Amino acid sequence: MKFSPIDMLTAPLRAVTQAQMKRLTAIHGWSAVLLGLLLYAVVATGTAAVFAREIGRWSAGGIRESAPLEGPVDARVRALAGEVDPAFLHDVGVWAGHDDDLHIFFHDHRLNPESGLKEDYGTIFRVDGGTGAVLERHDGFVWNDPAAYATSALQQFLVDLHVQLYLPEPWGLLVTGILGLMMMAAVVSGLIMHRHVIRDLFVAERPGGRLVSVRDRHVLASSWSLPFAFLLAFTGSFFSFASTIGFPLVASVAFGGDKEAMSETLFEPPVPEDPTPARLASLDYLLADSTARAGAPATFVAIAGYGRADARVTVWHRPAPGGLVPVKQEFDGTSRSFLGAAPMVGRTPSAGSALYGLMFPLHFGDFAGIFSQAVWGGLGIAMCFVILSGLRLWVRRRAGQPLWDAFGRAMLVTGYGLPLGMLTAAWACCIARPAGDTFWWTPTGFLIGAGASILAGLLVAEPARLTRLFQRTLAAACLLLPLLRLATGGMTWSDALLHGQHDVLTVDLLLIAGGVAFWALTKPAGAARPALTAEPAE
Repeated sequence: MKFSPIDMLTAPLRAVTQAQMKRLTAIHGWSAVLLGLLLYAVVATGTAAVFAREIGRWSAGGIRESAPLEGPVDARVRALAGEVDPAFLHDVGVWAGHDDDLHIFFHDHRLNPESGLKEDYGTIFRVDGGTGAVLERHDGFVWNDPAAYATSALQQFLVDLHVQLYLPEPWGLLVTGILGLMMMAAVVSGLIMHRHVIRDLFVAERPGGRLVSVRDRHVLASSWSLPFAFLLAFTGSFFSFASTIGFPLVASVAFGGDKEAMSETLFEPPVPEDPTPARLASLDYLLADSTARAGAPATFVAIAGYGRADARVTVWHRPAPGGLVPVKQEFDGTSRSFLGAAPMVGRTPSAGSALYGLMFPLHFGDFAGIFSQAVWGGLGIAMCFVILSGLRLWVRRRAGQPLWDAFGRAMLVTGYGLPLGMLTAAWACCIARPAGDTFWWTPTGFLIGAGASILAGLLVAEPARLTRLFQRTLAAACLLLPLLRLATGGMTWSDALLHGQHDVLTVDLLLIAGGVAFWALTKPAGAARPALTAEPAE
């Protein structure tokens, strides 16, 4: 008997006994039931976070006249260096906002009595990149106040919601890390359960509104999503556990618990100390030189030892054309000589550093610009469908049991309520932008949308009617949001095209497409979909 390569690859999966298959099904199903809604929240917010930079520029509303960190950066930094405590010249960070503003952070490291940890402490300025006028100044442990360092409240909120479910550190990161491990378990068990993996890639939905139709849709979407789901789960768990367990463990074992010493060893160049006062080389020259070498725009500048002979300047860039990993380059801060490209972690290139550098682009899918982001966004939507369809399949098989009927309603409210909450957060951000505190109103807007969804779930008894209500509300929220953005001082499409800020058009068009799609899902009350027949799925 001859075997094809596909038969040889899938033979171990077909060797699973019936008893083992039942246990795998239980693991696959119960893990999803216990944490599935939280996992859906992480994946859904992650789908939005793929476009976080675009959403940030869309919601910020300002017009960028030049590329980030182009222009008189050196003059801005020098003018402000004389206004801060000399101790804060130990480290300086410079990055651009979503418009022409610059953020310049002078700081050292001090013990935060609230956390008991050494944290960045200093003064951060937001300055007009064109005129140099100081727009805002914040002092202290500024990373605890997003308004001090972020330009877009909406972008910051969506990223926080995805990364740590808006829970306090480190608990939010631990929860999302555990959810990532759970997703990997679901992927592995699902792969083994799919005894005909290749065939399932092309399965056709059987008609008739039966339970088996739900299974067919779930199998088709999950089969195509398996590699993507494992990739997201692995990289997401890495990010969650690296900062909460991995790096603290390294600091404890190798550096006696000194996280600052660990950070200097892993992320900063080794420099012989020389506190002799010396003038820093022109940052404009260093940025131009670094950009020419990297072949990509600069995104961040770090200055260690400002005003000292041992000063070092590190410049981060977006990945070069055809590359995946961000570029990090180092310069002597006084002689302005190029010291070379630096690895992401450690002092010499290594496989670990290369893998570390790959984690972010593989997780957020920005390695090929908007094209790869669109692919990642589409696969994220598919993953949301896989999670919800799997939960729906589980609930439908137990229809008529009060506990599972209640869980099915919670699934319906969460499935529609989460995107509605994100949209109401965007509405609140736009409304508050002219005069209000967007960093307060954005999460408040999310709570308003989530609360309204829960209230609707309690008051509307019929699931079909509740579904139509959610779909029409989502359609209206999507279609009207671009108009609200314009009405509250947002950039017009003509200005966006004139200044090459295509993110505004991209997000507006995505919202319009989403609104049309949600409206297309709705049906008149007299044309309800046929009820699902509870029959075996196999």
